[in-house]
Amino acid sequence: MSDIELQRLHALGFDFVRLTVAPAPFLEIDEARRAVLMDTLMESVSRIRATGLGVLVDPHPVHGKARWTAESITASTDGDQFLAYKDWLADVAKRLASLDDRKLALGLMNEPQRDCHIQFGTDWTDVQPLLYATVRDIAPDLTVVLTTGCWSGFDGLKYLDMAGFDDNTIIDLHFYSPISFTHQGLPFAGDPMPYMSGVRYPGTGHSAQATLDQSRQLIDLLIARGRDIPDGAFERLEKRIRAYYEAAPAVDRDFIAGHFSGVSDWASSHGVDPGRLLIGEFGTAWPVRGMPDNPDRYVWLEDVRRVAEEAGFGWAFWEYTRGNGYPGFGFVLDNETREIDIGSARALGLDTAPTAQWELRGTVGAIQ
Repeated sequence: MSDIELQRLHALGFDFVRLTVAPAPFLEIDEARRAVLMDTLMESVSRIRATGLGVLVDPHPVHGKARWTAESITASTDGDQFLAYKDWLADVAKRLASLDDRKLALGLMNEPQRDCHIQFGTDWTDVQPLLYATVRDIAPDLTVVLTTGCWSGFDGLKYLDMAGFDDNTIIDLHFYSPISFTHQGLPFAGDPMPYMSGVRYPGTGHSAQATLDQSRQLIDLLIARGRDIPDGAFERLEKRIRAYYEAAPAVDRDFIAGHFSGVSDWASSHGVDPGRLLIGEFGTAWPVRGMPDNPDRYVWLEDVRRVAEEAGFGWAFWEYTRGNGYPGFGFVLDNETREIDIGSARALGLDTAPTAQWELRGTVGAIQ
């Protein structure tokens, strides 16, 4: 990202960046090369801070490196992967702490496990306290970001015991519900969502048949582009779409507020100030290229943002750029011009008045 992009985000009203960092590149190289890469990371942090934006450094183990997925790292607290990851996290914490900056924070791990709780085997509740203690020993004043299982979901809160953590912590939770709406058309989403299109929000007052017709249109488009469609995909999506529109209670703002009220209840019962809760990811996918846009994306974004703010929670929109070869959730219209999506900006309650003053000059490389 260019400096002018960062300045533009700050002018719009964003006040921090959740900086995602893949651990694998750091963990697969020798110590000398790692030191260079760490310097580069810290230069990025300093560059973002120079624009006035805070930085939450958030480690994101990725699925492309089997040795360094979240599952591999957390499989055993005595394993080589876990010990290497813990040492790297300690190094990041030490460097962030040396900046003595209250607008910096460090996450322990993004979406550490799919299960809310692993009964037989190492669970995130076993791993998180060890990582926290490592960071806190090195950086006693650094804000540490905790999370839950269930892909950092709300349902994982029931297993999060705050007794072992101090008040200088934030709890990062992710919200993509209803997932049939937020993930429609995404190739990495679970079947049959990659073949769904035109799912509306709220779910009331709309036609299931219209969504089925548009989903059939998407399937035909994907076939024309050479995509293999599994047998029975349309039958599975038809069942899911009809269930979505017939859901009780209806999928609407009250549906979202009901989810958030459970988080508020958890915070109250654990003596956690609502301001320490962060909806660290929420977003809706753009439609597949060649398919109609879905204006309901902005309705859902605004509802989630407003409900979070009314509860006193912080939030971080996912994500800045578009997907690389798939629709993605991007705040920009495309990865080349980096023109912001005004509809998303307005739904997020940002100040769009200054955007006309900001033009990106020169070539800006796309980022993940």
